[in-house]
Amino acid sequence: MSSFPNLSNISKYVRTALQNRIKKPESVSQLNAWVRVSSGVGAGLVLLSNPDFKLFRAAGEASIYGDGKASGTLGTTWGGGAIYAEANDSGYRPKPNITSIEIDEGAGTLSRKASFTITCYTKGQLDTLCEYFLEPGYTIFLEWGWNVPESLKSYSTTLNATTVANFQSFKTVNEARAASRGTYDNYLGFITGGGLASSGDTYEITVKCTGFTELPAYFMGADNSETNKDGTPKITEKEYSTAQISGETDLGKKRFMMAFNRLPSNRRTTRVASLITNTAIASPSNFINVDESVKAKVNELTTGTTLLGITLNNEEQQTDGAPVEFPAGTEIIKDEAFIRFGTLMEILNQIGIEGFKIGDKIVKTRINTKTTACCAFQKIFSTDKGKLFIPNKTAPKFSIAKAASSEPPPAQDTTETEDCSILNVRDTGKPFMFPAAGNIENGVAVSYGIILQNKSVDGSIIGLKKSQGQWGLLDDLYVNLDFAKGVMETKNFTMRNALYQILNGMSSAAGGLWDFQIMSDEDDTELRVVDLNLTPTGPQEPFTFTLAGYESIFIDASLDMDISGAKMNQIIGNRLGQSINGSQKDVKSKDTKGLFTDKEDQVLKTIKTRGEPPVSKNATLPEGPTDDELEEAKIKNLQLMLDKTGLMPKPQFDDKHSFGAGDLKDDVITVSFNDQAVFEFFKNQNDESGEGKAAAEVGPIMPIKFTFTIHGISGIKRGDKFKVLGLPKNYEQTGFFQVTAVKHTITDMLWKTDIEGSFRQSR
Repeated sequence: MSSFPNLSNISKYVRTALQNRIKKPESVSQLNAWVRVSSGVGAGLVLLSNPDFKLFRAAGEASIYGDGKASGTLGTTWGGGAIYAEANDSGYRPKPNITSIEIDEGAGTLSRKASFTITCYTKGQLDTLCEYFLEPGYTIFLEWGWNVPESLKSYSTTLNATTVANFQSFKTVNEARAASRGTYDNYLGFITGGGLASSGDTYEITVKCTGFTELPAYFMGADNSETNKDGTPKITEKEYSTAQISGETDLGKKRFMMAFNRLPSNRRTTRVASLITNTAIASPSNFINVDESVKAKVNELTTGTTLLGITLNNEEQQTDGAPVEFPAGTEIIKDEAFIRFGTLMEILNQIGIEGFKIGDKIVKTRINTKTTACCAFQKIFSTDKGKLFIPNKTAPKFSIAKAASSEPPPAQDTTETEDCSILNVRDTGKPFMFPAAGNIENGVAVSYGIILQNKSVDGSIIGLKKSQGQWGLLDDLYVNLDFAKGVMETKNFTMRNALYQILNGMSSAAGGLWDFQIMSDEDDTELRVVDLNLTPTGPQEPFTFTLAGYESIFIDASLDMDISGAKMNQIIGNRLGQSINGSQKDVKSKDTKGLFTDKEDQVLKTIKTRGEPPVSKNATLPEGPTDDELEEAKIKNLQLMLDKTGLMPKPQFDDKHSFGAGDLKDDVITVSFNDQAVFEFFKNQNDESGEGKAAAEVGPIMPIKFTFTIHGISGIKRGDKFKVLGLPKNYEQTGFFQVTAVKHTITDMLWKTDIEGSFRQSR
């Protein structure tokens, strides 16, 4: 349960508790941890780690060690009644013992994971406990805390289904944490694994649990068709016939039919087909180049013809006084087709199970992308039409006409732009465009009225702010339909795996600009997609820890820098004076070219990079090109530009439209330009100019981690910011760490909290 990836402040009650430990370090030496494990099977079973402790003595327990006929009482029902082992029990054996417990919330998980171990001392204990703790899919409720009165403010002596289920809500959990001043915490999930082992006359049960929000990932198979409740397959739509499509008068429904026929057979279901009645989905704006007749009509204008008479970009179409010809057989519109990502998600989310209720919360079996904002810059474009189209209103202008010259033209015009946004036929005032219109103010996309960031229940989340041109909505991007189809056809894929492949493919077509992750929302009611690289602007003042000395509360701590291969190539290339493509900035401080220094490396400066061979003074200069060579160069340059550039008909036109009657660029859009160097040029140009940037900006997560262990405390969550005094000064001066993982472990009555933070630069 966290605010991640939003930046947040450590909650006030946690800061107070940590500061008290600095003032009174002896207070932690008096702490002992308790653990309570509860199963929801039958009347419930509650195991307590130290029931002989006066504060926690369970009702109805006659003995911890049993008598001559049976072992000690296993535990109690939720109502407080005693539960004993089944047959095959032995006398004078202790009750089962909770040996260890671990709760892990990491950046790469959809929801919190947990595991715990129970030691049994008789076969009867083992048989009974297996019914409660090893049946997959059953509910587990874990509680733990310190042996202090504050911990008991959130502790209930008896449990019931409503009380337990309410802890699915982050609000309820956080209220319990705050009431205990960080001395109590809990976990609600379901059994997803486990096992047992034996040693001598004892048995050890290991139980693995997963949070409820991850259930949709189990339900949603990427390649599974719909089934009825009895498991039989539902009737699916095979495809729309040619007669059905040609007879449809609504262009949006016609395009939906065409796109539907291109889906994998396992996605051509009745539920997906029913989306045709939704006018927002059955809109021509959601589908690009799915109409073969429109594609053929546009290609008729350029196949084996000259550019003369066809205006492109309102430019002169003659070079050196002669008409420029397309190479014979040229078709400027290829086979790639696109679907708006928001529409694709509606298709993917059409499964039979709407959701399930946990307490008063409905956990939805869908993945939310409607509120997903991601990074952008003013002249962003796609470099791979096989995966992505970015409908940018201010895309750079790539001139095909200029390519038809005898001299290789510049790849781009650095000043002119092209409007590649998509007309929203259903709402002409709000075109689909990326970057999006307007600003993000305190987590709200102002121009769209969309809440992108829920306010935290404790007020700790820092409101997201972004200027126009710095962000866009994931749903407004377009994904290649065949690329998505290929992923969805992969067998035995969960929705999580399939969606990651699609999202990572889209990011690769944008220079790796986005770092998409699927995780639960703050209230644990649904899964959502987030871009970890989208961070708020503005100054950041995090909580400060001390690494060493009398003010340090760390049990242990470490700093780790793990540079990926691709990033290392970029860094070494820069050291050698080479420009290596990469969308993330180099590791550096405010005052130096590097993180710690800008001094030269004595070995690296002697390494020479390969350059042009020297020209001899007596060398004969080559003669100028002949007319035939010039003409051949024109064709090669034009073909090279056509190969790099992806052109598609605008989706609002049908085959009755008069394509090429005026400027052909009024009828087609540029969906991609396959040149990563050009992409980096515009991205770096945006960064250097500071266009649309605030005075202070938080950088993306860097591969620099600081981990520390402290005596257990609840309330530190993923997303919280902190600094550490005692690290090299550049870590203190240039940025801060953001909590990306929280783990609690309880062993031998000692509760430890492990925190992992990743470094973000403030620039």
